[in-house]
Amino acid sequence: DALDMAEGRSRIPVEGGQYGIHALSAAAIDEVRIESGEERAVRIEIEMNNSAGIFQVDDLLATKLRGTPLEGHVEVIAQVPGETEKRLLP
Repeated sequence: DALDMAEGRSRIPVEGGQYGIHALSAAAIDEVRIESGEERAVRIEIEMNNSAGIFQVDDLLATKLRGTPLEGHVEVIAQVPGETEKRLLP
């Protein structure tokens, strides 16, 4: 559930003109990859097109990991590749 944060999740609210932080931050997530970690057992890489996506990372993923037995075994990398961010509002 916490890893279901990719862009398609917010397409309908954003297309309908709903620009809340949940919809905009979900629209900022392009891809979520789960791989073997370098420092911990699991690495979750989140590619964003806008830094608003960090809300999804913190509100969904980090909140659900904190205080669980998995917390110490997961490394999370969130980044906006490139030099510019996508404009999320019209």
